[in-house]
Amino acid sequence: MKRVVLSMFAVALAAQVSTSSLQAQVSFGVGGGVTIPTGDLADAVKTGWHGLANVGYTLPSGLGFRGDLFYGQNSIEDNPLVDGNFKLAGGFGNVTYNFPGQGVRPYVIGTIGMLNTKFEDLDGETDLVFGGGAGVMFKAGSDSNIFAEARYLIINSDPDSQKLIPITLGIRFGI
Repeated sequence: MKRVVLSMFAVALAAQVSTSSLQAQVSFGVGGGVTIPTGDLADAVKTGWHGLANVGYTLPSGLGFRGDLFYGQNSIEDNPLVDGNFKLAGGFGNVTYNFPGQGVRPYVIGTIGMLNTKFEDLDGETDLVFGGGAGVMFKAGSDSNIFAEARYLIINSDPDSQKLIPITLGIRFGI
């Protein structure tokens, strides 16, 4: 009997959750911006561009999870040995925390993933990427937000790690 009562309570509670509140928790987005190389990578390539697509899920507490697909290119500094572009492609898993707010909401982001880096005419390598950053979301309608974020990413490549700062501007839609 106790299980039946608990089951009925759970069904009643689930029925109380409105469809609109569930839609606000899941989002997808697109964005793009500049990719700034730092450290040794800045000696090899110039500031470039990137684009990303993502899907996320945010809990009512502000804790969120997001997956990103990332692609970018940087022009190579004047180097007679290598011609073309430095290309980046990969995917990231992110944990976010959205601070409470109305209209404007800041957030922090932690990132881990895999990134394939390649000079245009040479073989590429796929390496672990990790880092973090911060961003801000601006309400842009009932189920959409404009976001701006910057991250510091470390590519764990051999023999030296490469570092870059992607600065992204984009839009997210609730589904």
